Amino acid sequence: MRIIGVPADLYYRERISKERSRPVAEKMFDTMLASLTKPITPEEARPKIRSTGTENLKFTADTIGAAIEDCHQMFLANQWSDGLPFIPPTPERVKWMLSGTNRAPGEELGPISPRNGMATIEKIAINAVMAGASPEYLPVIIAAVEGLADPDFDELHFATSTGSFNLVIAVSGPMADEIGMNSGLGLLSYGNRANSSIGRAVRLAMINFGHTWPAQNDMALVGRPGAHAFLTFAENQAQSPWPSYHEAQGFRPDDNTVTLTVTGGYSTGNTGANIYGGGAVALVPPESILKSIASDITNVRGGVAADDSTGNLLAGNEKAVRSNYRKYFIVFNPEVAQELQSRLGYTRESLQEYLFETASIPYELLSAGDIDNVKRAIDIGYIPTDRVARFRAGLQPGGTVPMLSRPGDVHIIVAGGIPGYTMMMSYFLDGIYKPVAHISKLISGAQLTKTGR
Repeated sequence: MRIIGVPADLYYRERISKERSRPVAEKMFDTMLASLTKPITPEEARPKIRSTGTENLKFTADTIGAAIEDCHQMFLANQWSDGLPFIPPTPERVKWMLSGTNRAPGEELGPISPRNGMATIEKIAINAVMAGASPEYLPVIIAAVEGLADPDFDELHFATSTGSFNLVIAVSGPMADEIGMNSGLGLLSYGNRANSSIGRAVRLAMINFGHTWPAQNDMALVGRPGAHAFLTFAENQAQSPWPSYHEAQGFRPDDNTVTLTVTGGYSTGNTGANIYGGGAVALVPPESILKSIASDITNVRGGVAADDSTGNLLAGNEKAVRSNYRKYFIVFNPEVAQELQSRLGYTRESLQEYLFETASIPYELLSAGDIDNVKRAIDIGYIPTDRVARFRAGLQPGGTVPMLSRPGDVHIIVAGGIPGYTMMMSYFLDGIYKPVAHISKLISGAQLTKTGR
């Protein structure tokens, strides 16, 4: 594919109007026509293939420290590392890492976008070594990469967008405790080897399989918060009043899963999460937290949005209608979750119903475009059949229209300590390029732990 570059300082500054952007476009016409019509060159007909050699690298120096420094510099120059010091993936260390799984080293999990390098068990182990992981963590890392490689997961958008989208890696099941993941106080902080190295191994896998790199194809304008290890944590099942998150997703109680979700974006400068509660300073009743969550979902306007920025895109475009409905991943801290269950009687399911009904907009506040968008979502069968009557009733004077397409668009997990904060992360229900931006994968093949086998 022939690609013509337009200087960013011209394009982005002048795109404010047709009048200002026209001269920029006109300057490109001759180049465009030539690129479309000139014959293919021999180099284009037979493009060079990026080397995929597997030979071992050797570093020789006067001291071990100097050899390791040379290794760091070479890896960074070739964009194989993330810029932090790492453990050199010697054959011995990779073999040691592979002792954590019974899956075959050559097993292929699928390509990782944007450049579609193939993920294999052995290559994942190499990146796990570099990240400083322990073999016990390898099955978790493998499951996370399986999620990235799943054709249904919208990895391309979050990994390459100019928005500062962030990846969330949540582990649910008894394996999290067995390998020592932090699910309590400071769950998103430094100091825990499992959380940090699992997240970093996934980042390194994206670098080395997807060949992502800042300002080349990872175009996040201000970077990505937590870019080295993402937001990696485990469910606090010991203090949760409800069944585990993976059970709510249809897995067995003794299963272990990794859930990937996407949060944040655009001008987000922190975790990409809304924070609720008073922490250790102020007592905020759970009722107030629920109302704030519902209000924030309502303010996003989710699937009914059809303003000037999206109206043209949505018109007649089924996928765009689908992508405009959002999902929410709510991380309740144990204190709030226990109060919601014991004092207010909420189950996970009744909380989902509450938010579905409460996060709604009166019919009178909807624009004509909003109404058309909701009707289109009904017509294409995107609204579940058991909810269609509810939406149709809302599209009448005096009615209200939910901002969620279904109660299940709210995912609820318990994590953090007491005291703590509740976090809400949001993402599109259907990605722009692939179907979903939220996926759970079963952890399997563990060799060194009692769970995850």
